[in-house]
Amino acid sequence: MSYLTDNFSLEGRRALVTGAGRGIGRAIAVALAGAGAEVLVHYHSSKDGALETVAEIQKAGGKAFAEQADLTKSEDVKRFFAAVRTHWSGLDILVNNAGDLVKRSKIADFTDELLEQVLHVNVHSAVYTIREALPLLREGKSPSIVNLSSVAAHNGGNNGATVYGGTKAMIHTMTRGLAKELAPEIRVNAISPGVAHTDFHKRFSTPEGLTTIAQTTPLKRLGQAEDHGAAVVFLCSKGASFITGEVIEINGGLWLA
Repeated sequence: MSYLTDNFSLEGRRALVTGAGRGIGRAIAVALAGAGAEVLVHYHSSKDGALETVAEIQKAGGKAFAEQADLTKSEDVKRFFAAVRTHWSGLDILVNNAGDLVKRSKIADFTDELLEQVLHVNVHSAVYTIREALPLLREGKSPSIVNLSSVAAHNGGNNGATVYGGTKAMIHTMTRGLAKELAPEIRVNAISPGVAHTDFHKRFSTPEGLTTIAQTTPLKRLGQAEDHGAAVVFLCSKGASFITGEVIEINGGLWLA
């Protein structure tokens, strides 16, 4: 066995990626499958996208299947993990990718309903998912959790994304707290994307704004969804077995701290 396969192969591992029907979630699912893991592609409303992710993995010779759930609802998360148990008796990798800005809004116009939506899709969903996944993870092989944060956790977000940025700062803090709480059995890390060419920024950013960000990023480009998969593979691998509580910044130098 070579150094690379011994330390970075995920052969035989079982990985669940939430919100994997598109964008960064899909790229992570494809990367994990490429490293040898069998992947459960979670989706909420993007069924067609989830099935496309599964098809892409299977076409490349990997193993994948899809399951639906609304992760903002505690009871639906419980139902979802009951379904997971019909496939697997344990879980090795959990990637909490599901999340959304929902809508840009200044704080003066931030309605109670919007506040609940942003909190539930970014914070409650992660808590519900991790809580229900723990029994399966404890039956897994060298189990690992990877959370998805954002550069907005550092800079507070821009143009009506303040509350979203606050939820991602909580993901940072929760990652570090859980790294201590769940050690030594389960490692917990996070990746923190900057600004990438994904559906997210097609919905919430202007072409002019994206051009400006690319010009002010040290690497002179925006990220691509595929820029994030390798970091997750690394964090879940034997090669990262002494890393926990870490947040890897993937932003081309947009945020240097």
